[in-house]
Amino acid sequence: MSAYRPFRLLPMTTALFAVVLASGCAVTPPAAERMVVAPTGTVLTYHRKSSGSLGAFDGKVVWNQSNSSWQGQPMVAVGSAVAGTTLHEPARFGIVAIVNPAGQPVVSYTPPIAYQWPLEVGKAWTSSHTATLHASGKTIPVQVNWKVEAWEDITVPAGTFKAYKLVWADNLGETETRWVNPQASLATIKRHVERPATHPQGAGVLDAELQSYVFPGK
Repeated sequence: MSAYRPFRLLPMTTALFAVVLASGCAVTPPAAERMVVAPTGTVLTYHRKSSGSLGAFDGKVVWNQSNSSWQGQPMVAVGSAVAGTTLHEPARFGIVAIVNPAGQPVVSYTPPIAYQWPLEVGKAWTSSHTATLHASGKTIPVQVNWKVEAWEDITVPAGTFKAYKLVWADNLGETETRWVNPQASLATIKRHVERPATHPQGAGVLDAELQSYVFPGK
């Protein structure tokens, strides 16, 4: 009678088995259909460090979300005493205008600068806009090249979040990398902006990370 021999996987079989298990557990990155707009009264706190044409600053910036309007149309306003207010149209959360801390319009965009929904990893697109510079009344063409690079974990002082990593660059030379989670109503978790010396406003760098957030009723 032959002796009992325990079943043993050969090294090659073991490797193949591991690959099968890994592929079976892989999670397909989600597609974000829209920005779930945070409720009015939301407070977002960031640490911001910037220089050059993006402003000399290193410290805390508190943003408050409220309702507002632009040229008679309802807007979502996200504003701070330090950086002014950004007005977003509610449907796509596109940027319609930026207002300085004194309440004066700085720039507005036609059409609004918005993501092309849904967001999916690997998606790339180009958008064209006209920017109106309100101090001078001049208008300039703006073209933006976008790409959704990844769906990944991002760690900031507020915690660790799943987020889309988006990168974009415009025809003025400004580039930005931003991590967002539209489903969690987090339009900015972390961002990095750079302007070259050839930019109309001059060179500049900005970094911001989410420190805390408070949604009313949560």
